[in-house]
Amino acid sequence: MKIGIDARPLSYQLTGIGIYLKCLLDEIARIDHKNNYYLISNGPINYKLKNSNWIKIEGKFKNKFVSTIWTQVKVPFIVSKLNIDIYWGTRHQLPMGLSKKVKTLLTIHDIVHCKYPGTMTYSNLLAERFFMKLSIARSDCITADSFSTQQDIYSYYKVNSKKVHLVYPGTPDLLQTDQIAHSDSYNFSYKYFLFVGTLDPRKNFKRIVKAFEMTNPEKTKVHLVIVGDKGWKNKSFLKTLKTHPCINYIHLTGYVSKEYLILLYKKALCLLFPSIYEGFGFPILEAMSFGTPVITSNISAMKEVASDAALLVDPYNLHEITIAMNKIIQNKCLRKKLIKKGYQRADSFSWNRCANNIIKLFNMVANNESVANI
Repeated sequence: MKIGIDARPLSYQLTGIGIYLKCLLDEIARIDHKNNYYLISNGPINYKLKNSNWIKIEGKFKNKFVSTIWTQVKVPFIVSKLNIDIYWGTRHQLPMGLSKKVKTLLTIHDIVHCKYPGTMTYSNLLAERFFMKLSIARSDCITADSFSTQQDIYSYYKVNSKKVHLVYPGTPDLLQTDQIAHSDSYNFSYKYFLFVGTLDPRKNFKRIVKAFEMTNPEKTKVHLVIVGDKGWKNKSFLKTLKTHPCINYIHLTGYVSKEYLILLYKKALCLLFPSIYEGFGFPILEAMSFGTPVITSNISAMKEVASDAALLVDPYNLHEITIAMNKIIQNKCLRKKLIKKGYQRADSFSWNRCANNIIKLFNMVANNESVANI
């Protein structure tokens, strides 16, 4: 069987979807030596092939903003030329020009464009609004990363419930994640809260900084380290941050290398991740896997992923966030309890199980079998 894969998330800096795809492909390549896989992207694919049955199909357009157009125009011809049996849309969208003979699997990580459109860039919002609805209709099978996302799909789209399947990702193994980036070294001698994620409004960065201020860092001597890409819709916030009264305790590192991120996780007092919305929330499991306590939101997939292994807060309630932060600062026994539970929670998410479920869906879709719950 020939399987085409939307590999665009591997052509740029690895964020959530890119990490998901890289980790999952590693496991599929390890266990599946029967099927042929074709990684397809508009630009160079930053992924080392580990299986002789795998091939890269790379375009010459490195610009991220043309990737949607390239996929819609070019991919149907590539799929037809290679006689691909199944095309896997790994990031919410399928090429609309695919032959009806080609079976499709669609993975939806979140539906931010429906629930929190104001947190997205305009170009991404338009692409998601236009193509996701068409892609859902065109797909033979859909996978969701979380029960929360699965229910959101049902709520916002007319789709047969038997078509959408919950397939949990595994816990990212940063030791195996190929990320090429810079890192600005600084002194680790102080305690710090850690935030990991792109600085877009959905990440709740304004309340994070305000809650941090309310913990009185001048007294506690605890710092805040913010790790992630520069994001969007945050110019006013970043400008204000330059003159913030706690600026000496706040550090923006930008996007960092995997080695540096591992150090940041291991030495952090706690991961601070009270997002407004997440389709899954990899930083939660990353932190837990390195023995770092977690404060996260009691809504969407975050509550589902963290379970009782984290402190859950209302992301809109500054008082709750601040209280949780103070508990982490003051209560060593609580931290130890969260660390123990965190290790157990991170271990419960398996890439092997995820890969086997995806392969099972490939086979069932290809054979026109009823895609039962997996």
